[in-house]
Amino acid sequence: MTVGDLKSELSRWSGETPVAFRSPLKEQEFRFNRYRPEKNVLVLEINEFPETSPVALPAS
Repeated sequence: MTVGDLKSELSRWSGETPVAFRSPLKEQEFRFNRYRPEKNVLVLEINEFPETSPVALPAS
């Protein structure tokens, strides 16, 4: 994903819309900690919420 991809997607949403980070494999939420620029890449640092109960995803 590029910054352009992210900006394009986020531009569709209101500035008041909550953002959730989730693991599709672990079915748990993540907490956004910070971002840091590195050479030619923007790193978003996240940590799991270990206390988040797994949630069953709806069947497809």
